[in-house]
Amino acid sequence: MKFFILCACSILFLGCAADRFDVNLYGIDYQDDAEVLLGELVEAVTPASMPDTGYRALVLPFALRQDIAVRKDLGREMADIFRRAWLQKRVFGTMEFDPSRAWPGLDEALALARAKGANILVTGNVSQFYEGGGTGRTSIGVTAEVHWVPDGTLIWSAAQAAAMEAGPAKDYVVVRSSTRLPEHPTYAVMRALSLSMADGFIRYLPR
Repeated sequence: MKFFILCACSILFLGCAADRFDVNLYGIDYQDDAEVLLGELVEAVTPASMPDTGYRALVLPFALRQDIAVRKDLGREMADIFRRAWLQKRVFGTMEFDPSRAWPGLDEALALARAKGANILVTGNVSQFYEGGGTGRTSIGVTAEVHWVPDGTLIWSAAQAAAMEAGPAKDYVVVRSSTRLPEHPTYAVMRALSLSMADGFIRYLPR
């Protein structure tokens, strides 16, 4: 009888998170969402000041240092996640993404940005990538660079890494707790990295 009373109390307590637990014959399985563990944002180049003007940015697919079969597709995906996060943070007024080509090199990228009327070029490379899927550890390391297109100056460069992994299950008297991963952990990790980097760069923009 005590067992069923405890189960009922636990269900009431967890009622606000009904999608997080399953009731079974032996108790309750409770799943908590995994957190993205962010490393320190390390800035190599920072601007002394930013031009007080309207910003129109061009983002190109990121380069991958690892030799994997889908490196071009992954570079496009990473850059697009990055761009969407920076759009959400409203870092620049306009951010155009050109997924039609792989990283062409800095000179050609700056020429392309000028041709498109952009005064900011955002580039990046993925120095570390490991996808653990729904059960393992997913980790990503990114270096991002921001160039001032009119003279090609590198005005900001920073690197950061992040990871996400499921935790081991923990048994309590009635509840068994475990940490669950999202359906797409790579997206979650890259998005968290991009938002963190956006916060780091925004500090230098005139307000």
